Amino acid sequence: MLNIRKANINDTKQVLKHYSTVIDQIQNYESNPEWIHGIYPKEEKIIESIETGELYLGIINSKVVSSMVLDHNPNQGFEEINWNVNCDEKSAYYIHLVAVNQNYKNRGIAKEMLRYTFNNAKNNDIKSIRLSLNRKNLVIEKLYTQFEFKYVDAIEVNDKDRGLKFFNVYEKVI
Repeated sequence: MLNIRKANINDTKQVLKHYSTVIDQIQNYESNPEWIHGIYPKEEKIIESIETGELYLGIINSKVVSSMVLDHNPNQGFEEINWNVNCDEKSAYYIHLVAVNQNYKNRGIAKEMLRYTFNNAKNNDIKSIRLSLNRKNLVIEKLYTQFEFKYVDAIEVNDKDRGLKFFNVYEKVI
């Protein structure tokens, strides 16, 4: 059974290992979000998300098997998006850095993490859940559309460490 909770500072080592493992596991996948050790996701961002209480873990038998950042911080490029719901950042959740250990795939873990997010949003008067997906990440895109995330726009982001990247942007109205 999956237990979902906020990460705490004592989880840092296990969380960093989790992300490293997932990066290794997905390197040769056709549907790859283009994560690269030391470049993206950055350890500093993961640690900061733990410290601010914005990183959530999925745990089975004391092992971190999934994670995601859920915050009020829009991605680069989101300032130009014409969202379906007009609200300030505090009334929107932004999903980042979703990672599921591939040894646990096809067990509904990502779906449980999303359901947790939806319940959390309803309990906190959130009006919209927003995210961007690397255009190559078609498997996860299918999952989000099954959960009524609607395509909103496409953006190009020129990141100093990763270069030019292309993303599809989605929103779920709560």
